[in-house]
Amino acid sequence: MATERYDPIANPYAPGAGTPPPALVGRGELLAGAEVALRRLRAARTAQHLLVTGLRGVGKTVLLAKLAALGEHHAFRVLRVEATGGDDTIAGLLRQAGRLVEDLGGRGGVRRALRAIESVSLTVAGTGASVSRRVSDPARDALADVVVDVAAVAADAELGVVLTLDEAQRLDRRDLRRILAGIHRAGQDALPIYAVVAGTPDLLGGVARAATYAERLFEVASLGPLSVDEVAEAVAQPAAELGVSWAPQAVERIVERSSGYPFFVQTWAYHTWNAAVDDPISAADVDRAAPHVEAALDASFFAVRMARIPPSRLAYVRALASLGPGPHPSGEVAAAMGKTTRQVGSIRNRLVADGIVYSPRHGWVEFAVPHLDRYVSRAFP
Repeated sequence: MATERYDPIANPYAPGAGTPPPALVGRGELLAGAEVALRRLRAARTAQHLLVTGLRGVGKTVLLAKLAALGEHHAFRVLRVEATGGDDTIAGLLRQAGRLVEDLGGRGGVRRALRAIESVSLTVAGTGASVSRRVSDPARDALADVVVDVAAVAADAELGVVLTLDEAQRLDRRDLRRILAGIHRAGQDALPIYAVVAGTPDLLGGVARAATYAERLFEVASLGPLSVDEVAEAVAQPAAELGVSWAPQAVERIVERSSGYPFFVQTWAYHTWNAAVDDPISAADVDRAAPHVEAALDASFFAVRMARIPPSRLAYVRALASLGPGPHPSGEVAAAMGKTTRQVGSIRNRLVADGIVYSPRHGWVEFAVPHLDRYVSRAFP
């Protein structure tokens, strides 16, 4: 038994949205593959881009940040975009493209391509861009030109471009198609651009519908829970660097409680460290932390997502949760509501668009947020 609690200031764990964990485990193969792709592009060779899918909390955003840093290390300039829906996502991409062009000398080719998007009312001035909401498809198609020309300007400066697109399932399918067309054309022109596109599991189908060549354009990686050994490494390694050890039973308890999801692993480890009184940190310490973990996850991970769901869709969420861990046939969810599949189809589609549920295969539905069924059953009985 330790005489004092462990120093919360020294707590090495990092729960947070996109916060890099102290030990990024289970992603080494993906990072190694990306490094090979970047080095091939720098050597004027071709490389497949990367499409990453997974549920909330599996570390997609953390991986994108790591890949962006890897690109910078290999003399690539980075465009980091998080899709939010509507024109704001494209506005953000264009602003970053404008800054990159300015930084590299404002070469005329890209300026002409940006100005060609007249319906988006784009002007490049200094380091910014302003975008209105008047959109017509013919002019919007120039987005593909923007991707190609930015890559060309970078190549002229003996640099490359890494484009990371997070939450890509929220991007308008037409804009996704245009961006993918630009990436494809850049590859055909042997330009040094590496794209990493990430989103929830149904992004794969969305990309396939947006571009018929998508299966050849991307290497696909599906991120899932960490293995037992990977969770043990993620928990034990950061503590060992501070001279602190975990009892094997404590690690097993975190494996069980977190189901291996990286965000949950970090949350459980963080609060267990703060609650621990035993040396080594014990299973009893994990149990002591449980109320703190539950409160933190409820407030910061689950409740914020549920707050965006209007009452008209809450009945569907409660019905899906009542069936337990998924996936489940859509018809069973409808039946739990006392309705037909056709009657609840539009509600289901809105929840898919909101990133609350997804369809792992035709006619089935599952929560896109791990353990959300448990929270809903607890908070909305």
